[in-house]
Amino acid sequence: MRTKIYLIISILAIVSFYGCNIVPKSVQYQREEEKLVGSTDIINPKIEEVQVILQNEGYAPGNTDGRMGKETRDAIKIYQESLGVKSTGYIDKITLTQLEETRRTKEILQSKKEYVSKTKYARQADSSKAEFRPTTKEIQTALKNAGFDPGSLDGKMGSRTRQAIKDFQKSKGLVPDGVAGPKTWNLLGKNL
Repeated sequence: MRTKIYLIISILAIVSFYGCNIVPKSVQYQREEEKLVGSTDIINPKIEEVQVILQNEGYAPGNTDGRMGKETRDAIKIYQESLGVKSTGYIDKITLTQLEETRRTKEILQSKKEYVSKTKYARQADSSKAEFRPTTKEIQTALKNAGFDPGSLDGKMGSRTRQAIKDFQKSKGLVPDGVAGPKTWNLLGKNL
């Protein structure tokens, strides 16, 4: 009898010790999420950032209002599935890292796109610099747009292209040498 009592007390002690430390998975996920992004019970700018990223990537988080609703949780689950990680609907470290990486990549690509666009515009606007040399195809396209016939737009500097450059130069009061130098291109490049 005494052995049974010791056994029962031992089992109760073990259950109470481990039972206090057993936390449901959803509570664990929620705690980790709150450590990473803060409270989800209020309007949270970090949640809004997550929603915007998800929406930009084609997931449907609902309103991008900083509130963690069912649609946002569902979008997070689908995003996690696409990453091949456990689909909990809660923001964990892996999910947050991937979301931030996605945002950074988009920003870098956008910056590069803007840089290329600005560079191309600057190249066209400030063509008086000696280091800029338009391609033959760009020259041909600009000539055609300006109303001068360079022949086919084949990217080859043939006799028709040279004659079209000379005709353009004459019309602008430049020396008709048939070369699209900086002065010629400064005027011709506006037609590109």
